[in-house]
Amino acid sequence: MAQAREGVNGPLLAPMLDRRRVLQFPLISMLRVLTRLAALLLICVPLTASPLRAGTPVALQQDYDPAPAIWRLSDDDTTIYLFGTIHMLPPGFRWRSPLFDTVIEEADELVLESSTEDAMASLAAYESKYGAIGASRLATSQQLSPAVRDKWRTLIESSGSLFEEVDALPLPLMAMGIGYSSVGEPSLSRPELGVESVLEAEFAVAGKPIRSIEDHGAVMLSLMRINERGLIAELESDLARWKGKSPANYHGAGAFLYEPETWQMEHDWARGVVGEEFDLGLGHGKLASAFDNVLLARRNRAWAGWLDARLDQPGTVLVAVGAGHFEGPRSVLAMLEARGLKAERIE
Repeated sequence: MAQAREGVNGPLLAPMLDRRRVLQFPLISMLRVLTRLAALLLICVPLTASPLRAGTPVALQQDYDPAPAIWRLSDDDTTIYLFGTIHMLPPGFRWRSPLFDTVIEEADELVLESSTEDAMASLAAYESKYGAIGASRLATSQQLSPAVRDKWRTLIESSGSLFEEVDALPLPLMAMGIGYSSVGEPSLSRPELGVESVLEAEFAVAGKPIRSIEDHGAVMLSLMRINERGLIAELESDLARWKGKSPANYHGAGAFLYEPETWQMEHDWARGVVGEEFDLGLGHGKLASAFDNVLLARRNRAWAGWLDARLDQPGTVLVAVGAGHFEGPRSVLAMLEARGLKAERIE
């Protein structure tokens, strides 16, 4: 799948969480951070694509019949369909296929990374821990040397983001483009049109159970606990190499803010393209390694264990999780094979 940074608002989750009062990072709402981070964890797609902008770009035109990838894992009395998702999509973007609609009809239950209800409860349970992390953190600029602080401010302000908001965020959140404002045009992609939102609504109407494959709040806490010492040092080096003039010539943390618009990711996914490698779009440094471990490897391994255990229960299940979890050598599919289980691709 081509490199891309999915939008960062959550379907259903975001508007509901916006009504909650949560502990704050300095100058910004911790809740905004959690809401946008929650969306990204549920998506788990590459991190460098710009969100779709207002209007109807020619690049969104579809001259093909959608057929996103579907896999089947089964035994004598259990069938588990695996479907990779995109969490935010623009109006009118077609992604359903006849086979997928048949799967919807067959499935007795839907399993997401986290249902809206479970995510809400989990976030609330970890509220105090999130707040403690935010309250104890020194602003990024204060952790950088005086020699690069002005470059740091220039870089962030050039993107149209509010410096004080970005500066207060832990670097893992900043690198994902969440928790702060931008003066750019609104995104055309809508969380309520994302795959999980659509499926959750359909299964709810049908009276079919909706379950979660993981503890959403715990995953988020693991991400927020990534040690920043090495990341700050990496950022320091990136800024030192940058001449401080054109953001287009900056290639370190935060570079995604200047990536050109692209919608190749959505089309590749809708066509059923599954990459042999999965690139989070963060390069190959300490930050990329930490994210790969927390966002991908750990979760994929745990999910493979969950799927293995679920085969012991009869029934037909649709598991819909981020498309990125099915790509690369440490994908859910690879983790299943390590357990002696083979998921058959049926579309």
